[in-house]
Amino acid sequence: MADILRRLLTDPASLAFASGIALIYLLVFQFAVADLSIDSTARPISSSGLSNWQDVVFRQRVPFQFEAIAVLQGPYFIWLLSPVNIAIGAVLGLLTGAQIALVGIARKCAVSCGLSPAAGIFAGLPGLLAGSACCAPLLFILLGVQLTASLVTLMGLMIPIAFVLLFGGLVFTLRVAARRCGEAAELLA
Repeated sequence: MADILRRLLTDPASLAFASGIALIYLLVFQFAVADLSIDSTARPISSSGLSNWQDVVFRQRVPFQFEAIAVLQGPYFIWLLSPVNIAIGAVLGLLTGAQIALVGIARKCAVSCGLSPAAGIFAGLPGLLAGSACCAPLLFILLGVQLTASLVTLMGLMIPIAFVLLFGGLVFTLRVAARRCGEAAELLA
């Protein structure tokens, strides 16, 4: 397993792919938690911050969403900067990016081992599903879909569930990729 993880972290293509997915995920996450908004106003770039940011940085708006300590405005966007929300989105994004990058490694090993290339792609399915667990319900609200009170209550649990599923999926995919790449190495030897 360590060999596959090392391969993921040292391969420039896998690392760039995982980082790109993480960045896209972070932006979508910021939009989903309403920290990033797009509008039609062409304003100059400006920023402002709270003087008492230390008192506000860990204050929760709702479970697992935190208050912003600064605002960055630019042409056609407003970004409420919340370091905790950014960290949550970045970690979820990195887990998702690593999961999807491991799919590529597992796919290459599956082909070498004589398995269908789909075997490696299906290994990444839990990461894709879990990666959308925190943002999908929030996007439904942004789109105006009516939700019941029970679903709104469950939304506070979606981010911890996404962490658990992404981490579990990453470990599972890492094991599958290590086993498949080990089998492929034995066949080629």
